[in-house]
Amino acid sequence: MKLLSASTFSGGGLIPAAELITLRNRNGLVAQFTDYGARWVSMWVPDREGRLSDIVLGFDTIDGYRTAGERYHGAIVGRVCGRISNACFRIGGQEYLLASNDVYGTPVRNHLHGGIDAFHNRYWKFRTYISPSGEEAVEFTNNSQSGEEGYPGNLQVKVTYLLKADNTLRMECEATTDHPTPVNMTNHAFFNLQSPSAPAERKNVLSHNLTLNASAIIECDGELIPTGRLLPVDGTSLDFRSPRTIVSSLVEEHPQIQKDKGFSLAYALDILDTKEPEELSFAARLSDDLSGRMLEIYTNQPSVQVYNGYFMDGTDIGKGNTPYYASAGIAIETQGYPDAPNQPAFPSILIDEAKKYRHITEYCFTNVSR
Repeated sequence: MKLLSASTFSGGGLIPAAELITLRNRNGLVAQFTDYGARWVSMWVPDREGRLSDIVLGFDTIDGYRTAGERYHGAIVGRVCGRISNACFRIGGQEYLLASNDVYGTPVRNHLHGGIDAFHNRYWKFRTYISPSGEEAVEFTNNSQSGEEGYPGNLQVKVTYLLKADNTLRMECEATTDHPTPVNMTNHAFFNLQSPSAPAERKNVLSHNLTLNASAIIECDGELIPTGRLLPVDGTSLDFRSPRTIVSSLVEEHPQIQKDKGFSLAYALDILDTKEPEELSFAARLSDDLSGRMLEIYTNQPSVQVYNGYFMDGTDIGKGNTPYYASAGIAIETQGYPDAPNQPAFPSILIDEAKKYRHITEYCFTNVSR
């Protein structure tokens, strides 16, 4: 087991230094984070034989994260993740113009993942601590000033990662403001549950089994902007309510995917309207038959974005000198509905002086026998 080391995150040239934080539990699991983007940079979990491997995509050095084409590996994304159409929204009668930084649509006119110098591109303050039950945790904090990337209101943000004794990583994102503003944060980690010994032809997640607690997707146009409609997944290749391989969804025709290549889909989770704000619901399950590893995700958020990294083209060289191609990993991003400020029918993501933002997601790691 070769963990990322603090020296590799010291930076080089014009790239500022970053800190590396390591959490461990009594079962030998290890989670690592950095203050650059409050990123989750590694997660060492056992296969069915008890062998530990890192199942989070990323880079061996901080330079890799700073210069990567896929700039969101493991990062906390915000203020608002996903896309905001035409890089603007209204609160009451006031229009707010945001940074236009979408790399997908043509022309580049939408707002993506909080903007250019957003949470993923910031150095966060942090502190480590031990919970009352003896579990290791790290707390990141960040202050976003009114007007940054075009957003109104001063925003105080806190993100906590807690590695629990039951092999669960708990993430809590909190935010308060002094002015009404939209907030919709997520973690953008890419997962691959394989072991290093996996055959070369399976160095991707195409054979992984995916289950999603969702009977509808949020329909998007050609620039991945929601139309406002929910599309049932019944009878389509995008129905993951029962486990199916990721590759099985790509070989069939569907207007919301790129055939044989990939998808970036927002699923509307099937949750009870009576659920308490901090009550967690099952969102997703990812498993790999070869290694036996399984990841289950529980959240208090109403949506999950599923992205198989189909923009990856091998240019980014990741951990262990591994080039990342499409489906090298899969991002399963719990969050509010995308473009909610411009979609009145969607659940609101606005907070104000009296309403605090609180996002809780738990990543539960297990393994299954043959």
